[in-house]
Amino acid sequence: MKRLSMIAAGLAAICVLGLATPAQAAEEPDNHINKLIRGWTNVATFWLEIPKQMYVVSQQRDAGAGVLFGILKGAGFGITRLGAGLYEGILFFLPKYEAVVDPPIVWPFEEAGTLASK
Repeated sequence: MKRLSMIAAGLAAICVLGLATPAQAAEEPDNHINKLIRGWTNVATFWLEIPKQMYVVSQQRDAGAGVLFGILKGAGFGITRLGAGLYEGILFFLPKYEAVVDPPIVWPFEEAGTLASK
């Protein structure tokens, strides 16, 4: 029981840090730690591309297209985000700081020129 509590506390801490990163990234220059957090945030949330793309395609076309094409589009973007997250999370110490995918994290729906609008 104690071990389960420790795991739950650790996951909660990771979620809080992941949610705090987007606001912090706008204020500070990009560095290795931001790249590390961004990478592992993308690894943890790559699966959110599927419901995100279902929503985006539903808004652009209709609900039927959102279900069918949104799942396929989200799976493709999710695999891309997972690969980019692993790259940034493991090789965070390399000098290239800017994000590999745009948007750098999965949840800013409203940004123009992002994966969601392509």
